[in-house]
Amino acid sequence: MAAFLPLAILVSLLAAGATANNGYTTPSPPPPQQYTPPPPAHSDKLLVRVEGMVYCQSCAYRNTHSLNGAMPLPKAEVSVTCHDTKNRVMECKRAIADESGYFQTELGVTKVSDFFMGDPSKACHVRLQASPDFKCNNPTNINYSDIKGAPLRDEGKRWTGQGYDNVVYAAGPLAFRPAICPPKH
Repeated sequence: MAAFLPLAILVSLLAAGATANNGYTTPSPPPPQQYTPPPPAHSDKLLVRVEGMVYCQSCAYRNTHSLNGAMPLPKAEVSVTCHDTKNRVMECKRAIADESGYFQTELGVTKVSDFFMGDPSKACHVRLQASPDFKCNNPTNINYSDIKGAPLRDEGKRWTGQGYDNVVYAAGPLAFRPAICPPKH
């Protein structure tokens, strides 16, 4: 029996060596990669939409930049003005707020490079124009909507279609205030 022990060890070593792939192991296959679609083709043309809200500021917060207690102002009129590369007015659009005070307007398809600094958010501003409510028709300067115009924000609303990019920019909330408020105590 003792004679068979060295033979058994030799056979088991030969078997282990034959399956060991000469000391090398085969690597496991890489995990499957998720399909990521290619990025959309970038266009130099852009269709810009501008949206925002118009409110009537509460008398309790007049002469402040607060919109606490403010109510949406239906049918308020705003204008969107954009400047070109030489800072000249290239487009001016009028927008009317709906029943909930929300407005949206669409500018024409334009080359991105035509906008001042190549960026519609820097080239365009929104200003208050008119209020349909004679009790709330004094423009405030909340978000600079009266003097220089409210700047636009890119909130990531974009998609591609018809050979150009579509982008929706948002103006900060704009507000008129009542012409006559009861005195503060």
